[in-house]
Amino acid sequence: MAALFAVLSALFPLVASASATTLAWNAANEPVVVGARPDLGPGALRLRFESPRKVEVDALGAAVLALRPGVEPPPELRAEGTALGSSERTWWIPAHPGEDALDVCRRWAGHPAVASVLPDLLLPRRPYDVALDDPRYPGQWYHELLGTEALWEISFGDPTVPVAVVDSGIEIAHPDLAAGIADPYDAYADDDDPSPDPGEFCFDGAEVVCDEHGPAVAGIVGARANNGEGIVGFCPGCTLVPIKLLGEGAGALHSDVAAFEHAIDSGAAVISNSWGYVESIPVPAPLAAVIRRAASETRGGLGSVVVFAAGNDDRVIEDDELQAMDEVLCVGATDRYGNPTAYTNEGATVDLAAPSATVTTSHSGGYTETFGGTSAAAPVVSGVAGWILSVEPDLTATEVRALLMETARPSPLVTHDESGHHPVYGYGELDLDALLEALYPETGGACACSGAGGVAPFWPVLPALWALVTRRRGRSLWWHGGGATGGDSPCTPGDPADSTRAMR
Repeated sequence: MAALFAVLSALFPLVASASATTLAWNAANEPVVVGARPDLGPGALRLRFESPRKVEVDALGAAVLALRPGVEPPPELRAEGTALGSSERTWWIPAHPGEDALDVCRRWAGHPAVASVLPDLLLPRRPYDVALDDPRYPGQWYHELLGTEALWEISFGDPTVPVAVVDSGIEIAHPDLAAGIADPYDAYADDDDPSPDPGEFCFDGAEVVCDEHGPAVAGIVGARANNGEGIVGFCPGCTLVPIKLLGEGAGALHSDVAAFEHAIDSGAAVISNSWGYVESIPVPAPLAAVIRRAASETRGGLGSVVVFAAGNDDRVIEDDELQAMDEVLCVGATDRYGNPTAYTNEGATVDLAAPSATVTTSHSGGYTETFGGTSAAAPVVSGVAGWILSVEPDLTATEVRALLMETARPSPLVTHDESGHHPVYGYGELDLDALLEALYPETGGACACSGAGGVAPFWPVLPALWALVTRRRGRSLWWHGGGATGGDSPCTPGDPADSTRAMR
């Protein structure tokens, strides 16, 4: 047998060396006793292991042993030790009076039922915190509120997951955005530079860059992490596809459609929209058609997750409006205390609520702490959707929408109806803990890593989720005109831009 093992060791050196990589006890390689540790209890020691590398560590007056596969615990083990699990494969053995940790190991090491034994070492632990060098990150209260770092411990996002941001001008040279930009497009002017133009949304005649809406939304979705700049977006590793749609003056329907066509052409996994029409109108048929295509054709037929802000007009969203499409995830906004933000729209079409991310990127390479409304909540959900598809790329858009609604947490401030819905909160507030639990139920919401070092995916699509995405009633007529207004306040006939499309 020894000769056979020698041959196998020569052929497969990794097998022979595997045990050498673990911290183990054996009679030929006992640790050195540095000294007694009576402060840690009877039989406790300070030990120094010389192999596989030098390690000095404290040990309690006890040992942990593992039984050989298929072996029943011997009676003397049951009498002396405590099983550490229902399998009864590993046991904790305390020292007898007058014994120390090594005495316990020596006593049990030669037992035929025992595979390994080691002193009960005191091993300090720490959580794997996400280290970030972005100076404004501590001010991003919404990350702490949601527990976003639990996502980042698994992944910062995948650059093969493009998130299209359809909005006003987006500063593609912003130092916190530039590294993640791809396929920029200006649907308003039909060119490839979606940057804010001087004079837009200034309202005082100034010919300077005033438009911070688009940069703010883009930053919430995907501002880069660990670049020494500003803030961190929800999916900082995702690619950003900036698409300018909103400019001053009228905006035609063809621009709306062109924006989504570009998102489809870029292979967008998520399409974030913090805009809507000023007047309550049925969604135009050509726009509805291209949104349905986006939700079903991209990613080889898996579709894009289309997210829209609920809007800030302090009214009920009609069943035939843009946000009410079955293919759209409609997002309301809450503050840091879970209260709805002022003027947020409501209705049966609201799917869930998310914090209004006030701290984000702005124009001219700057930052803002006063962004708000549903415009600041929709990109939170868009960024999380991008993260989901980074770790679970085979999910369909329908499954991602259902997952976000199913894991939403009902608000304790209101009463949800029998179906779990509320007109302001939808099916509840975005809950990242529940999201992780749904994705990784076997690990209590934590990441399970595969042998290749990646995430071990687990996503059984529950039949119950389908009911959430088929709950809405039928739609009817389609029509639209275009335009833009600035800010996140409700639009009235007296607003500076007399138009039919507005930022949310």
